[in-house]
Amino acid sequence: MAALLTKSNFMSGLQCLKKLWLEVQEPHQATALSPAQQRIIDQGEEVGHYARQQFPNGQLIVGNGNEALQATQDAIAAGALCLFEAAFSFNGLFIRCDILWKTPAATWELIEVKSSSKVKDEHQWDLALQKYVLIGAGLPIGATKLMHINTQTCCFSDLADLFVIADITEEVDQLLPAIPNKLEHFGTILTENLEPTFAIGKHCDNPNPCSFTGYCWQHVPEISIFTIPRLDWKKKEALIGQGILAIAELPSKYPLSGNQRSYVNSVFSGQPIVDEAAITASLAELVYPIHFFDFEAQNPAIPRFDGLKPYEQFPFQYSCHILYQNGHVEHRECLHTDTSDPRPHLIAALTEDVTAIGSVIVYHQSFEASLLRKLAQAFPAYAIHLESIATRLWDLEDVFKKHYKHPAFRGSTSIKNVLPVLVPDLSYKALNCQRGDQAQAIWDKMILCSNPNQKAQLIADLKAYCQLDTLAMVELHNALTQLASKSASL
Repeated sequence: MAALLTKSNFMSGLQCLKKLWLEVQEPHQATALSPAQQRIIDQGEEVGHYARQQFPNGQLIVGNGNEALQATQDAIAAGALCLFEAAFSFNGLFIRCDILWKTPAATWELIEVKSSSKVKDEHQWDLALQKYVLIGAGLPIGATKLMHINTQTCCFSDLADLFVIADITEEVDQLLPAIPNKLEHFGTILTENLEPTFAIGKHCDNPNPCSFTGYCWQHVPEISIFTIPRLDWKKKEALIGQGILAIAELPSKYPLSGNQRSYVNSVFSGQPIVDEAAITASLAELVYPIHFFDFEAQNPAIPRFDGLKPYEQFPFQYSCHILYQNGHVEHRECLHTDTSDPRPHLIAALTEDVTAIGSVIVYHQSFEASLLRKLAQAFPAYAIHLESIATRLWDLEDVFKKHYKHPAFRGSTSIKNVLPVLVPDLSYKALNCQRGDQAQAIWDKMILCSNPNQKAQLIADLKAYCQLDTLAMVELHNALTQLASKSASL
């Protein structure tokens, strides 16, 4: 192989040989990183930076390629005891090591830092490749460890136990003998001029989402077997093997659950399957004033505020539309715009904006219910009101899960799928923020933004997105109410 393969290339090859080939030969086919994906990368870098602080005498190796390789050798020759981002090459491979620590026994301890909460199979392969290169480069390696986030006992403000360091030397050593054969196989694939042919499958998103999915899946029809609710991957991959991708190609007697069969039948008929009586009964449960409520929340790997654990969610924004019995609709909202704890601000506003009576419509109830109960636990002075809201939640998504099947939902009851079908004039497409994970990235950017004009735009983007979430619920409720009224008049 003319060019050095990186650890990232190797991990791609383990996931999918076609991904490896595209990554090296046709990288332009990859989809650009979204702001949400970039946030995940940034968070990983933040975790790595914090991990280095646990080794105060470490030396950071800067530069790229040959410059980093030489700087690493110079640091070792000068007697460095701890290195960050040390660079090594061997047998056509190039790696950077998160942390190398020299032990009193004159061996080097290899420590990989991950922002995950546990050791995963791919982490073992990651370290096995690094150890293979280090041994090949002549470095004596002792223990091989993974440093990951401790979500069990770590709690802000005491971050002394933010990390768990797991010794996985035995697991890594068991993988080492397989490395040369895998490298030889990867090298053979990369010498091919023609793009290799591999079927799509579960590996396209596992263990990590692939940036080439848009390219490899472009032949998949919009109404495909992948839209069938809860169809397991074993069945999907069997159908792929038979060349069946479109639901229209599905055998008529293919075994499906009742819910799956209802969806497939709606696709074949082209008509929705609607239980109008059940919808009418569900709507009758609602009590005015009806609140349409939505939180946006953040869940950083490194907790920021009192009592929070790594990856524990906290809300930073909400939107609330209120429908009164006379038909009048009001909108209320709250967005925290600085780096302080947003929870007290939001709770104070909540006590004013969400009344003590009336149903609270949400979409995907478990999310809002969990946040409300965590707020009640963290701020007991407001617990009665917060728990009252939690007990009055009413999940609009349940109506579409149980009583309204439409082929254009494409097998999902997400509000992003349901809204264009029932309320086509209302769309997220014109917004700068269109997803919850994008809102997380924008909020992090906004609270740190020092440019007043840019910050104002980011605030406007967040408010527009969250407001549309609750307005969408208002309009979906209206559409269902009209359907129920029409049914009652027949």
